[in-house]
Amino acid sequence: MIRSTRRWSRQALATTLLAAVVAAPALAADDNTAAAPAPAEAQAQQAPQPNPAAEKALNQRFQSIFAAFEGKAALPDAKNFTEDFNKQVTTEQVKGVLQQVHESVGACKVAAQMRSPVSFASGFLLQCEKAFVPMDIAVEEKAPYRIHSLLIRPGYWKK
Repeated sequence: MIRSTRRWSRQALATTLLAAVVAAPALAADDNTAAAPAPAEAQAQQAPQPNPAAEKALNQRFQSIFAAFEGKAALPDAKNFTEDFNKQVTTEQVKGVLQQVHESVGACKVAAQMRSPVSFASGFLLQCEKAFVPMDIAVEEKAPYRIHSLLIRPGYWKK
């Protein structure tokens, strides 16, 4: 029992590291909620237009991260991540996190993709040997579609 707690702690630490990259933009967005549009303005706002190029880039970026996670390819280098991402987390740290999580949960396959209303962000559910692991990824809204956030959530352990 203690052993699984230790593995969980490593994975929680890894998740926290990557979550910091996601939290900063989300917190900034929350600060703007005080200036919410009036109901008429809210109705006038439309859902974002689909962007097939962003969606294609998002899926390619996810596949490159997933291949690195599985140890089948090298982690994409820093130029595949935004400057803000690189300031908060180095590619070596990302590589370490992916290795730690993979060691904890074993080999994985993609079980599901949870699409968001925008073309440049998506969530994936990985079905691994020991757990189910949610992973969220988002790329820039415009080319070159570099990764600006990556979140690996704590796994749901299988019994």
